[in-house]
Amino acid sequence: MGLFDDVFCEADLPAGHPPSERSFQTKSIFNALEQLTITKGGRIMLVATAAQDQPKVWDGLPFVTRTRERDIDLEFHGDVILVTTFETQFIQYVARFTHGTLEWIRPWSELSEVHRSILNG
Repeated sequence: MGLFDDVFCEADLPAGHPPSERSFQTKSIFNALEQLTITKGGRIMLVATAAQDQPKVWDGLPFVTRTRERDIDLEFHGDVILVTTFETQFIQYVARFTHGTLEWIRPWSELSEVHRSILNG
């Protein structure tokens, strides 16, 4: 199964996508449980966090809380596969970024067979 990154998508999604479902997973970037955002303006941002100074205790175990510090523009160039489930439906899209800017987000099924085979690499 492996690691993945979480992506929150503020940008417009294909017609018919459930409006309340904006969270996706991807293995196209870091594969390190990072938090990413595709902004309304079409940029993909790494959500950079910082550990708080004092660890907290929950159920007798210490843990460190993290706060959002800043977002880092990845200036990503390439395709990002986005997957999620809504109710019982598996949803898969591809987001195309050119020199850091989102060009489009399309359903996986609308890509050519050649494009899908390249992404499955």
